[in-house]
Amino acid sequence: MLKEKRQELILSQLANDGIVQVSKLSEFLKVTDMTVRRDLKELEDKNQLVRVHGGAKSLEKALPREFSNEEKMLKNKDKKEYIAKIIASLIGDEENIFLGAGTTIEYVSSYMTNKNCNIYTNSLYLFEKLKKIRGTRIFLIGGEFRESTGAFVGSLALDLVEKIRFTKAFIGVNGISDSFAYTYSVDEGVLQSKILDNSNKAYLIADSSKIGVEDFYAFYNIENADVISDDKISLKGKKDIESYTKLIN
Repeated sequence: MLKEKRQELILSQLANDGIVQVSKLSEFLKVTDMTVRRDLKELEDKNQLVRVHGGAKSLEKALPREFSNEEKMLKNKDKKEYIAKIIASLIGDEENIFLGAGTTIEYVSSYMTNKNCNIYTNSLYLFEKLKKIRGTRIFLIGGEFRESTGAFVGSLALDLVEKIRFTKAFIGVNGISDSFAYTYSVDEGVLQSKILDNSNKAYLIADSSKIGVEDFYAFYNIENADVISDDKISLKGKKDIESYTKLIN
């Protein structure tokens, strides 16, 4: 089949479904995965789609922007506080804990009384809240600052976390779909993946509105972590997660 015809069929599938997977396109077009990936890259270069982990999505489905920290704080506040209480209950004395950026995890600061532990974070917003808590030692991971999320990322942050072994890490996500956790920023995703890999116990944080949702970058396989969500998660969402890993809610 000619390349032009293949790419026409790919765009047709995108128009119908909004998202396509490399494996399914390979089977449908009867070509190798490598050929499909080359086609997707060419179409992305022509601004006709957006590539994501394992496939591509239509331009209409791609998120136009990332919401600010202030906007996120106001969304699903009750769910976030529910999850924050669970996170705080899992933090023990004398542990090295990593708390990632994200508004759900920011609420943890309200439930961190009498915690004699070390808290590491790359979130300036969370740091400002945690530093007021007595008895808890707070460490801020520096790097390139992302104002929209208040997170420090980049090579400097990566270099720092590569040298630390965490007892537990809690990382917020923008979405969980199938076996992958998603975020908007590649830089944040790369850093978060390294932190989770460097932890004895890894937790992904997603309120129920984020289950079944994709974002720009798939940064982690949920099979390697437990997922913490709220009690409003649907039966289908619960079954979907539990087919890959443990759900705490």
